[in-house]
Amino acid sequence: MEFQIVQAFFMLGFVAMAAGALWFFMERNDLKPELRPVATYATVIAFVAAVLYYVMKDVVQFPLGEIGVEAIRNTVELRYIDWLITTPLLLIEFGIIVALAGAAKKGLIAKIVIADLIMIVTGYLGETGVPGAPSTVVLFVISSLAWFYIIWQIFRIDISNGPEHAQRAVRIMRLFVVIGWAIYPIATAIEQFLQIGGADLALAVSIAACIYVVADVINKVGFGIVAIQAAKVSSGIAEVAPSTVASK
Repeated sequence: MEFQIVQAFFMLGFVAMAAGALWFFMERNDLKPELRPVATYATVIAFVAAVLYYVMKDVVQFPLGEIGVEAIRNTVELRYIDWLITTPLLLIEFGIIVALAGAAKKGLIAKIVIADLIMIVTGYLGETGVPGAPSTVVLFVISSLAWFYIIWQIFRIDISNGPEHAQRAVRIMRLFVVIGWAIYPIATAIEQFLQIGGADLALAVSIAACIYVVADVINKVGFGIVAIQAAKVSSGIAEVAPSTVASK
């Protein structure tokens, strides 16, 4: 894979996150005051990601810098800083929508946020370890178990008594955590297996980097859109559309 493609993907990540942050911010005033934190969390999540992607696209010297594998690997720490900040916020945002569905449960968010932090930290240690080493495998397993624990907790929530739009939002957000978050360990595993199998190192690292960008955009921007849609319906607005001067 050409490194220019990888560089373009990092720029794509920055543009998508910046656009998402701006759009979420524009939606905030359309919500009831008690539901505005939904848009606030979505904005902060996308903004943090945009800032870090802006830094990462400079690390890989977008658009025409001459780089090697090491430049792409230098984005790993920045990527995990992003996840360490944004994934707990995504789960807190999920908790607000669960509350809209009338299924708020004491201690739930604290449990899944702690599990999330374990998932991120062990995931980082595993990804930066020696491919195929026993310690790397153990860390990967711990990270995966923490993710499974989050999935188990969020699927235990009984949303059957909540409004239909809130139930639908919770169901979709669950899929983000299951399917969307699965993209990350899959990308890591692909990179590890390619390296163990003797594949070109540049190819392995580049493929994983591009997959991470796509997953980030889907999970952060998509998650926010679903959450704000539910908050807008709860605020008496039937569809998501940025505020305009004419509608004021």
